[in-house]
Amino acid sequence: MFKPVYVLCVMACLLSADLSAQQTAYPVWRCGHEFTNQPRPGENCQQVDLPADITMTAPRKRPNLDKNDDMPPVLAMPQVDVNGQRQRDGHARSILNDELGKLQLRCMQLPANSTELVRCRADEAALRRELARAP
Repeated sequence: MFKPVYVLCVMACLLSADLSAQQTAYPVWRCGHEFTNQPRPGENCQQVDLPADITMTAPRKRPNLDKNDDMPPVLAMPQVDVNGQRQRDGHARSILNDELGKLQLRCMQLPANSTELVRCRADEAALRRELARAP
């Protein structure tokens, strides 16, 4: 006689457990493209029904930007020696001048009205622009 009652109680417990598993533990709202559990007042938000098997994580802690102690120090750029930079600039200018001289000799050897001469003149103009930009 207790067997049917016992079976009914077990089945009722299982069904109620299944129904409660489908309910969300916390309400979730969708506000545009953002999902939140605390909508701001005045926003057009819709409540979203989520199954209970979705894992919700705790929000990340935002860093406190008011403290300067936690911020890494700003990396200082190394100081450039003025004389060393002038030497490098002069060396770069001499390389460009050498390339321009070689290119001018090659352009003089090309036949007039050829496509190679047009290309050579364009390269020469590019080197002159580069020399004009050099310090």
